[in-house]
Amino acid sequence: MSMQLQVKAHQSEGFAEQFGKFFIELQSIFPAWRQALPTTDHLNAAKRQWFKAFQESGISTGQQINAGLRKARAEGTDFWPTPAKFVAWCKPSAEDFGLPTFEVAYREVASKCGYVGHVEWSHPAVYHAITQVGIYDFGQMTHDKALSAFKNAYKLTVEAVIRGEKLPEVPKAIERKEPEKARPEVANSHLAAMRATLGIRSRA
Repeated sequence: MSMQLQVKAHQSEGFAEQFGKFFIELQSIFPAWRQALPTTDHLNAAKRQWFKAFQESGISTGQQINAGLRKARAEGTDFWPTPAKFVAWCKPSAEDFGLPTFEVAYREVASKCGYVGHVEWSHPAVYHAITQVGIYDFGQMTHDKALSAFKNAYKLTVEAVIRGEKLPEVPKAIERKEPEKARPEVANSHLAAMRATLGIRSRA
């Protein structure tokens, strides 16, 4: 066996041992696991499927598993999650790095795209992403195009932060003689469309 294959085999054995411990901890977090896995055969089959899901999704480190377990503990339910849901918990998100969620960031840019003059942004990531789209171009787009463009820009921005890249600072306010609100119907249109897309009902 070559040295490379020996290293891979050792890593696989180490991860397999870690995976066994993880599964026990997951069972303690979700005490209703017996409802989903009532027999030993069900349990063993589930372990095989979860292990394959981890391999196929690139979940291979203790750091990733621990991130997933932190979110599992915060889930606040007794019921067993699916492998896909836990894999998603293992992957870093905007919130893990102190960034707004995509939904929050999109609501912000949709509500502020109709202003002329300087706008205060809640986080550099939001400003950085909307400048990639174009603040004024965003206001002229249809909802679907604006949502798609900002989603892609924000995804790339979050990935840059996760990689440790430093975002450009938000420019300081520039005084303008008569700042005014422009085309508020554009912002309202984007917000209404987003609520419909996300299934959010407007409060009476």
